[in-house]
Order: sequence, then C-alpha cells, then structure tokens
Amino acid sequence: MKALAIDEFGGPENFSLIDIGLPDPGPGEVTISVSACALNHIDVDIIRGVSRLPVSLPFVPGIEVVGTIKNIGPGVTGWEIGERVAPRVQRNCGRCTPCLTARQDLCDELEWISLATSGGYAEELVCHADQLVRVPENLTDEAAVAVQVAFGTAWHMLFTRGRLRAGETVLVNAVGSGIGAAAVQLARWAGARVIGTAGSDDKLERARAHGMEAGVNYTANPAFGPQVKELTGGGVDLVFEHVGGSTFTSGLESLKKGGRLVTCGAHSQEVVPFDIIPLFRGEFEVLGSFAFVQTEVEKVFDLAARGVIEPLVDSVFSLAEGARAVERMESRKAYGKIVIMP
Repeated sequence: MKALAIDEFGGPENFSLIDIGLPDPGPGEVTISVSACALNHIDVDIIRGVSRLPVSLPFVPGIEVVGTIKNIGPGVTGWEIGERVAPRVQRNCGRCTPCLTARQDLCDELEWISLATSGGYAEELVCHADQLVRVPENLTDEAAVAVQVAFGTAWHMLFTRGRLRAGETVLVNAVGSGIGAAAVQLARWAGARVIGTAGSDDKLERARAHGMEAGVNYTANPAFGPQVKELTGGGVDLVFEHVGGSTFTSGLESLKKGGRLVTCGAHSQEVVPFDIIPLFRGEFEVLGSFAFVQTEVEKVFDLAARGVIEPLVDSVFSLAEGARAVERMESRKAYGKIVIMP
C-alpha cells in the first residue's frame, strides 16, 4: 500500500511516498479504501512538529477521510463491504462523564485518526467501526470530505458553544478558511447577519456570494475592531475566531456589550496580550470550542445532502503531490478545503 509519510519534523519537503503494510482489521474494526483525504491545520502542525500531540516517527498524517469499506473485522455488525463512509476524526470512550453527558468532544480518552490509527494520506486506513458515518449518495468524494471538520467545527462553535440565534450579528474571522467559509453559510442559514474578515479582498468577495453582508481586510487593517463597530452600529453579538494574534484581540474589540467570542484555534499566534478591564466592564464571554460530536456531524452531512450548505473545495492533489497541498495551505491563498485523492 502506498502512503505519504514524514520521517522527521519540518516542512513538506520531508514527505516520502512509501510502501507500508496494514494489519487486517481486528475485532470491531474495518479497513477503508481511501477515496479522498482533506488537509487540515492539525496535519500541518504535526508535520511542522508544533501540534503538542504525541507523534511517533515515521508518521502518516491525515485525519479527515472518505472511502469505501474494504474489509470487516470480527464482531462488526450493521456495515457491509462497499459502503461509502467517513470515519469521525475522533473516537471517544463512551464511559467517562463527558461522554455520558453528550460532551464527547471532551472525552478523557479521545483517539484521533492518524494518531491512534493509520493516517489518511494513504490508499487504505484501518479504524473502529463505531467511528463510521454514512456518506450521502449525492455527494462526490471531494465534496463529502470537505464536510465533517469544516461544518462540524463551525456548527459546534456557532450554535453549541456560541449560542448564535436568528437576528443576531456574527463576525466570522478568516472567511476563506475551511471552517470560516462553513461558518458563513451556517450562520446565514440560521438567520444571523454575517460580517467577515479575510487577508485579501478576493476572499471577501467570494464570501459575499455565500451570504456575508460586509467584510474587512485584516491585512490592510489589523486593528479592525472600530471598523466592525462602525459597520454594525455598535458591535457584534458573537465573534467566530480561530486565527489568534491581533485577529483575536481585534475580535474582542468588535463585540457589543454582553457579546461573546468563541475560539477553536490560534495558528497565527497562540499567546496574545489581554486587557482584563474591557472584559468585565463589557461583560464579554470568551469561550473555547474543541471539535464536535457525532450528532453534529450527522446534521451537517444531512444539510449538505439536501443542498442547504455547499462544501467548498479549493484544490485537489494526488498522493504524490502531498507536499504541494501543504504548500497551498501555508500560502494562505486557499478558499475552502484542500483535498488529496489517492
């Protein structure tokens, strides 16, 4: 089996296309023939060696996969060879308090695709059958692989953590990213007014086609809080933040009194200056958000199948072109998801 692996941390130049063998699926497991694997920031963090996750080398990245079941291990029921599936990127234990209170994303024993299993930058993958979600028939492989992480994360941030309601105004940072573009669509579908930021006017223009009302170029104006308040007549109810650095602090400055900021990442800068006084005088809420749960994945796949949301694919690369896929993400020119198709 062909796979794309790194044998040392650094840049995409450390990728090697190698032949590896996968074990047969064990009890409760299946083998998936990988049709498509989406590139995510966590993959790049792992490649760069900055993920803060336990990674052993050599390593095959790739957490977000769509494919067909090739082999079924002992004890697996309810699934058949040939079914098209998307394994959830995380597997939870089902026993701890978070799991038993519908907060599986906070499970004490989370296992990630590519960390607890083989990775998706390969022709095949072995994972547990209880991670599988059926893929709607009317979605292509490249569209289907652009749904789970982007829209699942955006749903969890906007509605589960951010409590966004119809009639509210949300600021979506980095609208050209996978989760940013997904958040614009979900927020408009929910009846919210959407303001967006991006690093280029081209990305802002594309986001307008999906329901963004007004946008701010944060490359031209990093301290965009006053501009957002002017656009909205006083500030936004919710900031959808995943960039970090000055974008995080300007997001806080964009809030109206009583507003909320929800964050799931900080790839620009993880440590930021924080002025506590505006936080308590404005009664702001700063909320962390981590991944999503299975019911949220099922919801966004259903919305995609019904045409309510549009999975956005920026570009498609072969397995041998994996280094170019990473370079595309790090160039910050992508709009939507970058996909590798073995």
